[in-house]
Amino acid sequence: MTKGVAFRRKTMRDIAREARVSTATVSRVLNGSVPVNPETRKRVEQVVRKHHFVFDSLAGGLATRRSRLIGLIIPTLINSIYAAFAQASQAAAQSQRYTVLLGVSEFSPKQEERLIEQFIAHRVEALILTGADRPARTYQQMRRNQVPFIITWKSTGREDLPSVSFDNRLAAGQAMRFLFERGHRRIGLICGRTEVNDRARERREAYESMLKEHGLSLNPGLVHECDFEFEAGRRAMQKMLSRRAPPTAIFCANDIQAIGALTQCRAAGVRVPEEVSIIGFDDLPISTFVEPQLTTVNVPAAEMGRLAAESVIRHLATGAPLDSIILPTTLVIRSSAGALRSEAK
Repeated sequence: MTKGVAFRRKTMRDIAREARVSTATVSRVLNGSVPVNPETRKRVEQVVRKHHFVFDSLAGGLATRRSRLIGLIIPTLINSIYAAFAQASQAAAQSQRYTVLLGVSEFSPKQEERLIEQFIAHRVEALILTGADRPARTYQQMRRNQVPFIITWKSTGREDLPSVSFDNRLAAGQAMRFLFERGHRRIGLICGRTEVNDRARERREAYESMLKEHGLSLNPGLVHECDFEFEAGRRAMQKMLSRRAPPTAIFCANDIQAIGALTQCRAAGVRVPEEVSIIGFDDLPISTFVEPQLTTVNVPAAEMGRLAAESVIRHLATGAPLDSIILPTTLVIRSSAGALRSEAK
């Protein structure tokens, strides 16, 4: 039996000695923090590849307090829009030699608190967060540990809570206005659970505000808060269709719920949009593959993720203030929503 060969892990000092440079130069080559002479960089990189050397960023950052880690917390990976957002953040960070640590809160405030604590313990240099609804102690914890953060998916309008997002109320209002302009008045709402989701809360507020603007009172039987899942949207639609006077249109604050609602209409023999119009929110790729194709609000998820990462990296590099940006949304009109038919009034 052949005995295994024990290898001693190379250190930065070893790499520096063989490349005939200082350990500081090796560090600069590996983390890309300062420009290095091209010939020197090439020589160091050759030695690094030769020994398969991997820089221990935590150990190497003890003196400088640099880990080159950014924490990103999203509520779910089931909805592909968050995956697109996370991928864009990760790509922007990686291009600047940062690594993204991804956490999923599952829409649980307690789970998010634990993730923030764990990320701070792992010495992340910044945090990209979803929504702004969290305890004051959590914000204090980030500030006292000198971990800058940026809010996404909700525009805060506050200097102390920088955000890269879109206006949820305005975006939901676009969908509701479309339905009102086409004659609908008995409009249902399917949205997320507002007690744990400030984005869902703002979309519901837009729904209620538009009803009030048109002189209509809120009908609790036409509002269903549920999980962002296909089955939840289907069940909510089933309940509304069973009413003596079902809605002529539904605004779903999420495409997944909207597709669940479409599925239930098909199962019940209810024609969309002839008997009921349905509008979603997100503009997921799947919205063009369902029948009828889904009218929905396009959300700039990838751009939001990229800009959020770029903002925190610029702040870390230069001390520049974190950006606060409001991105536009667009109502994408397809075939699942239309004018109210006279027989449906």
